Amino acid sequence: MGRTSSGNDTKLIKTGLELAKKNGLGGFSVRQLCAKSKVNLGMFHYYFGTKDNFDKVILNEIYQTMILRMKTSLEGTPEENTRKLLYAVWDFIAENRILLSSLAGDVFSGNKNIIKYISENFTEHIFIMLGELEKAHKNKQLNTPSAADALILIIPPLALPNILFGLAERVDIGLLNKLKSKLISLKADMNQKRRIDMLINLVFKREK
Repeated sequence: MGRTSSGNDTKLIKTGLELAKKNGLGGFSVRQLCAKSKVNLGMFHYYFGTKDNFDKVILNEIYQTMILRMKTSLEGTPEENTRKLLYAVWDFIAENRILLSSLAGDVFSGNKNIIKYISENFTEHIFIMLGELEKAHKNKQLNTPSAADALILIIPPLALPNILFGLAERVDIGLLNKLKSKLISLKADMNQKRRIDMLINLVFKREK
């Protein structure tokens, strides 16, 4: 931001986080944000300039929360750490399901600004997880030919159910509406943790 904080920027970010998680980044205007934050429009422009700049701040705040969770999980074996990292990613996806579904819509529609920002800034979690899988691969603990292969196997099943559920909540799509009850089941915490354990068992070797 490059501006001395007066507390108004913190208020706007806090409100922005609440609105983004509830409605997605495109689900609120600057005027709505300022009204809910009880901050005048001029202060918004003073600190952030544009809605696009503000959206990037919100994305970074949310993403860094996940990264902090992931980094505090690295205290065990590569397998234990990978499981904990997947739990952290799951929590992030579950807490930000609507926001992530709106981001997916931006990506699928070819929003170059969002695609560029995500590709440049949303990669740290991949390298953290890949680091643990590479340790496991070095110790010959993986069923896959490489750590990258293991990563490709475990990430999509984790993210897809929640993104689909977020889309079903926001968009009237016949097929998704028909699957909604199934998607509700898929997003349940216990079910997701069971699936994480299944993915771990898939990529990590077991004694015969």
